Amino acid sequence: MPIKKCRNKCIFCFIDQLPKGLRKTLYLKDDDYLESFKHGNFITLTNLSDSDINKIIKYNLSPLYISFHSADYNIRKIIFNNNKQNIAIDYLRKLDENNIVSNIQIVVCPGINNGSDLENTLDFLNMFNNINSIGLVPVGITNYNKNKRLLSFNNILSAELIEFVEKLKKLKKMKNVYISDEFYIIAGKDIPAYEDYKDFPQIENGIGMIADFSNDFKKLSEKLLLQYCSNKKTGINKKTISNILVLTSEYSENFIYSLISWLKERIKKLSINFNLNVNIMVIKNKIFGGNVKVMGLLSFMDINENLIKIKALNNYDKIIISDIIFNSDDFTLDNKSREDFRKISDKIIFVKNNGRSLAKELLNK
Repeated sequence: MPIKKCRNKCIFCFIDQLPKGLRKTLYLKDDDYLESFKHGNFITLTNLSDSDINKIIKYNLSPLYISFHSADYNIRKIIFNNNKQNIAIDYLRKLDENNIVSNIQIVVCPGINNGSDLENTLDFLNMFNNINSIGLVPVGITNYNKNKRLLSFNNILSAELIEFVEKLKKLKKMKNVYISDEFYIIAGKDIPAYEDYKDFPQIENGIGMIADFSNDFKKLSEKLLLQYCSNKKTGINKKTISNILVLTSEYSENFIYSLISWLKERIKKLSINFNLNVNIMVIKNKIFGGNVKVMGLLSFMDINENLIKIKALNNYDKIIISDIIFNSDDFTLDNKSREDFRKISDKIIFVKNNGRSLAKELLNK
């Protein structure tokens, strides 16, 4: 069965903002409910039929991941540019009435669906019985965006949105509304506590990823450091010197610095003979530009451009890169493989995008 394609012309469509020459599959606009059920892809419901909705209900394809954005018909027209954008509201009602659980995404655009419209949308969604989570993410804008109406969130707008939503959650007792990590990073505010994310319903959407990463990193690091302490008592512990380069994105920079600082403090406090020398290289996203600053959207081109500038690259014991830059077929956005990276240096190590994997590599485990 062919994948159901998207017929929307969303004002912020990321695919429409892509440069040429990337991996071919990136240019496919899908809006398929099976992909949503199987892989957590967000769909709009605007490209479905009554028959599709009935199949979802019949086979209990739950949960689904749905891009909703606004409950206001006029604003939905601006956002989706599809004559069927409003039928999605009826479909969402029908799915909810038939116990199909949904995780909702709202891409927030300054001056379009924030402020009073966002409040109205959250009020509307709060009336449903089977919405598991509502995730708010900032609009992504590349250098190839042609719609001048789109504006990026700056630190002031992000801080205002966080304060606005947190007040609404308390006032109206909304327990399932989550703000993406990006908003907190841009605003320069602390990420909420690990416990605030419950079962992390939208972690793949960048919501709670930092809290989860930090929790796993510190737990495993502490365990491994205590093992070093145990070895020290038995005379096994020897002075270890580790010279490591960690590559990260602009949004992750301060977070990675904070983890490394915490780890060094723990090593010092436990008096472990471990000289951990870690350099952090921040990779700017030139292939997209704009406000695209997450790790998962870095290309081989951008990483390579930075690494080849380092004269003594192979003096590092390890060069750590998150494998989030690869798709399920192990290719980057610009269609490069792990082997292409190894041609730069055989010291490059790819780690899973979680705290445990980073901790293991930093502590030689």
